Amino acid sequence: MRKTYNPQAVIDANDDLKRVLALIKSGHFNQVDPGIFDDIISTLTTWGDYWMVCCDFGDYVKAQARASALYLDQDRWTISSIMNSAASGKFSTDRTISEYNRDIWTLATVPALPVG
Repeated sequence: MRKTYNPQAVIDANDDLKRVLALIKSGHFNQVDPGIFDDIISTLTTWGDYWMVCCDFGDYVKAQARASALYLDQDRWTISSIMNSAASGKFSTDRTISEYNRDIWTLATVPALPVG
């Protein structure tokens, strides 16, 4: 899809996405630090949106709507949160950093400080 992907066509076809990008571009979120989001806007519009974020925008909105609906049901949200955390063991930061160190950095391990 990347060979024929045209992010501007996707933006033009989605009024919500157009409004979001216009709001970001307007400086609404960066009044204290003007221009901080310019590269993000350029990545999505001028530079070709390599990761096809614009194309996925509609699905992001739908996923957020499902998450918002689930959040309103506190019991289901709590169960889902616990199950998600319980199933995420492989994705711990400790494991990731340990593997990066083993495979890339090869730094000496610093002992943990004693608790108490």
